[in-house]
Amino acid sequence: MGLSLLDRLSLIDIIEPWPAEVIDIMIPEVRVIYSDVDGTLLGPGGCLFKDSNHNFTSLPAQAILECHLHNIDVVLVSGRGRHQLHADARLLGFKNWVSELGCQLVYNMGEVVMLNVGDFPVGPDTIWQTIKESGAPDLLLKKYKGRLEYHYPWSENRECTHVFRGSIDVEEANLLLEDTNFGRLKVLDNGRVRRKSDDLDPEILDIHAYHLLPKASGKASAVRKDREMRDIPKNMCAAIGDSISDLELAEEVGILFLVRNAVTESPEILDMVKNYPNVFLTKEPMGLGWAEAVGFLIRRLYR
Repeated sequence: MGLSLLDRLSLIDIIEPWPAEVIDIMIPEVRVIYSDVDGTLLGPGGCLFKDSNHNFTSLPAQAILECHLHNIDVVLVSGRGRHQLHADARLLGFKNWVSELGCQLVYNMGEVVMLNVGDFPVGPDTIWQTIKESGAPDLLLKKYKGRLEYHYPWSENRECTHVFRGSIDVEEANLLLEDTNFGRLKVLDNGRVRRKSDDLDPEILDIHAYHLLPKASGKASAVRKDREMRDIPKNMCAAIGDSISDLELAEEVGILFLVRNAVTESPEILDMVKNYPNVFLTKEPMGLGWAEAVGFLIRRLYR
């Protein structure tokens, strides 16, 4: 019989030992883990069973099983659409998720769907349609012609956010929205993606996904709303992510783990992490780092 997740993780030599006593104060009990999906729980190509080197591994799946066995609610928090996350959750045994980068809170496999858009006008159509009709997407595409395009096919069948890919200055884009009466909207960088077409400037080497969404939306505000609705204390919640944008979750949970690829892809994150005493880096990237963080949290139950 193979080693269990906990046994195998105990063999990993942690490069930067985590202060267990301090973490016990930050998060004495774990009821919920808010998890990013792509590049965090899932490996290359969105595969649960591949590590960052494209080798097959069962550790992330074992970590998910441990969460189920210990009654830890794993809530997927992603830029993915509601229906796409429904398929992910069904396969992994989860029942709650946050979709479209914090615009939607979904409970009990879709029985309840709540918007998290603040005072953004909600009419008979979708938030996506309202944003389209405002003219804001066309403004951005015209301003950044050759540097921004829709992130097909993942930009299709959306209900809230418009998703683009390219290379733009996010701060500049948000100032443009403010100056052109689109102040209820914002642009967020959702991390690196691969080139998918020849329409972008060939000199662009670093391509990112960008979401255009209501200003009140976001991962942090969605997690805060979920905790308040379900009356879950912050110190009973953990989060796992892989990017600078996931750092905002640190304010809403007891502890945030960043998987190692967060640093290899964005070295500047190391300076930012210093401002968050409850943020820790895993030794391993992607799914192995996810399993590492989960294993650490669960091992404490047996000390």
